[in-house]
Amino acid sequence: MPIDYSKWDKIELSDDSDVEVHPNVDKRSFIKWKQRDIHEKRQQRNIEIKSILVQLTMYAKLNARLDFLMEELQPLDLLDESKVKSAIDAEYDPTERFNYEKIKSEKDDLRKGLRDLEFSKEEVESMPPYNEMVEDLFTQVKEDHPEVTEDGQKLTQHLKEHRAKIDDILLKQTIKLDSLLQEKANLISSDDYHTGFDSSFINKNKEDAEAKAKAAPSTALTTETSIETLNSPTLQLAKTETTSSQEQDEYDQLHVLPETAAFAQIPYHQQDKGRDFLLQNPKICNENQKDALIMTAFDHQLEGKENLTKQVVYQSLILQYIGQLAGGGQDLARVRQSVQLFFSNLMNKSTPVAAAFNDDVDRTVKHIQTRCKIIQEERQGQGEDQEEGSEVIQLRSLDDSTQLTVHTPEEGSQEHEIFTTKLSKEMQEAIKTGELDEVNKVFAAMKVEDAENALEIINECNVIGLSGYLENEQEFEDLKARQEHNTDQQDIPTSTADSVD
Repeated sequence: MPIDYSKWDKIELSDDSDVEVHPNVDKRSFIKWKQRDIHEKRQQRNIEIKSILVQLTMYAKLNARLDFLMEELQPLDLLDESKVKSAIDAEYDPTERFNYEKIKSEKDDLRKGLRDLEFSKEEVESMPPYNEMVEDLFTQVKEDHPEVTEDGQKLTQHLKEHRAKIDDILLKQTIKLDSLLQEKANLISSDDYHTGFDSSFINKNKEDAEAKAKAAPSTALTTETSIETLNSPTLQLAKTETTSSQEQDEYDQLHVLPETAAFAQIPYHQQDKGRDFLLQNPKICNENQKDALIMTAFDHQLEGKENLTKQVVYQSLILQYIGQLAGGGQDLARVRQSVQLFFSNLMNKSTPVAAAFNDDVDRTVKHIQTRCKIIQEERQGQGEDQEEGSEVIQLRSLDDSTQLTVHTPEEGSQEHEIFTTKLSKEMQEAIKTGELDEVNKVFAAMKVEDAENALEIINECNVIGLSGYLENEQEFEDLKARQEHNTDQQDIPTSTADSVD
């Protein structure tokens, strides 16, 4: 029977006797260096986890107090430090500060990686009370912006800006904490081992033994054993899911993959559906696809489709956040874990992730709207002020004594049929006005190739005519003589049979 070695996956061996080193490197020293490196990284990771936990807790408390003050007090009252202090002290405990033991006792769902941390008494006592942090924030804002000391509205505005920055930090640090906890859970350390039994035998309670005997039949009915072999389907599936070099080449070009386009069409409020789609298509969770997708948001905004703009921005930022949480790699298993972690935080309204993410979406949408407005103004300016030498077809007479005339072909004629079937509606309306300037306006808005085709059709249906004016009487007499001569020529018989008497 194949042997399952998966139980060893989480063990990190620092003193493996089979380790190979360079001949010039002492093997025993190398193993010691490796041991020290593992312990230093483990210690540094725990320090980062502790720091982020303190930061998330303190910032969440700070935001709650800021929201209370801005809702409870008027802008003018916020300028009075005594009113601010009395209001916040009446609502919250002035001595409340970070308390790790209290957090563990209050939160039953606290993750395992956060329950085994150690905070010394000096560390806890050195942390400031939450109310004092709020007072320091007011002092800092007034020092950075002296004008707010006399304007409550400006003070409120700066406080809201500071709160938005805190939300952004909370979102990023929450994602980083999830990543550190996931990394910590992947490997087993000596801290994970605890004493099971201190005696060689156990005095069994008679009542417990009877209860176990009664529960044994039902337990036997529901117990099943699942053995995963080296040739199991799950392992084969994992092999097929590894990213091939051909798929990696796709990321070198900035274009939207079909899976990304399908994800962008899922309504952003249907988060369950979006999560399930990404679990099935984890390869699109990367910076490249986020950039390719968000470029389409500019196209939607330029076309006036603002609803689609927000839809695309929301979905593209999801790809970005998950890609960052997964470390930017193509480990599909880790990407799926990141999808689960991100959506669990996004769908949990009690965490700051949802609010901070929505703020990021709104900021990105506003940025796109501003940029598109500038682009439209630039395009409009270029249209009004065309550069000299740009190819535009315009109809003008080359002779100063003549001018071009515009007329509509007679109905029922072949020219009228060509006029109505081959020319565009805009050109037909311009020709019906009888004004050459109107025709030239339509030509100016057309591409050169389209304008040339339209000009051929105009010549085919004889829309443009030529007329002139006579400067003196002599020109009139010459024109009259030529007309009479043409008339005489038309009266001459063309058949030789009719001219013979």
